[in-house]
Amino acid sequence: MTDKTNKIKEIKLADRVLTLISKDGKFRAGVIKSSNLSKKAQSNHKLPPIPASLLSRMLTGASLMAAFLKGEERIILEATGSQSIKKIFAEAIQVGEVRGFVEYESNYQFNSTISDFLGDGLFKVSKILYNKSEPIMGIVKLKKGDIASDLAYYFFKSEQIPTAVLLDVNLDDNGIIQHSGGLFIQALPGASDKDIYNIYEKLNESPKITELLNNEMNIEDVTQELIPFDYDVLKNYRVDFFCRCSKEKFISKLLTLGIEEIKSMKINNQNELICIYCNKHYYLDDNDFDRIIKELKAVEN
Repeated sequence: MTDKTNKIKEIKLADRVLTLISKDGKFRAGVIKSSNLSKKAQSNHKLPPIPASLLSRMLTGASLMAAFLKGEERIILEATGSQSIKKIFAEAIQVGEVRGFVEYESNYQFNSTISDFLGDGLFKVSKILYNKSEPIMGIVKLKKGDIASDLAYYFFKSEQIPTAVLLDVNLDDNGIIQHSGGLFIQALPGASDKDIYNIYEKLNESPKITELLNNEMNIEDVTQELIPFDYDVLKNYRVDFFCRCSKEKFISKLLTLGIEEIKSMKINNQNELICIYCNKHYYLDDNDFDRIIKELKAVEN
């Protein structure tokens, strides 16, 4: 296989999100292929199957919501649970970046349905928008703990928008994510109850997104297969698991500490810094510590 052929295949199978509007103006929708970003998140965080699957769904849902924002406006989704999974976090920017993490007990049991791993808890949505000085937040109780149902419930309860949400992940026999994707369809003011019911009925008859992705269908073909109405494409862009963390950003935060704390870190060789969002590790050397101490002394003087 030539380099050119490989490049074409890479572009075809890249993670992408499409936003759509029905030609009759009654619905808007988003469709996403999130296989690669989900694999990257699982690999970075070294996640076992269930935490990886739930984080994938959260990253997929956040990316879909962010697709309807502008520029670098952001969506933050956060689920807090009372069972084995304690917290799932995802942050997505409209430009195609998403990052996140999951906190869980290491001794969780596999003999439960996926919705049992969160248990009772809360689902929180935050929107950071250009024209708002404070984030817009909505909080609902977890509906099922499978993320898709919780997101649909949030739209219904907090935004009063009927929304069909599908989030799908499949893993191989070793618990490694192979494919993931999602879609949501939202009713616009012109949609009748019958129109909305028909959408739900047609989606129930649709194949799973991961079944289509397993056949190496690109996002455009998947969209044609799943969306049950004629539509116009509004956006079509790549998405990736990407974090803007850096060693310099960590050092900036360390400059808010006291000199004695920094000296203690140096003496005790506490030089490892870990980004909670992407699990990247940074290490401070003696020059870094000396620089931080020097800058803190300059501020004191």
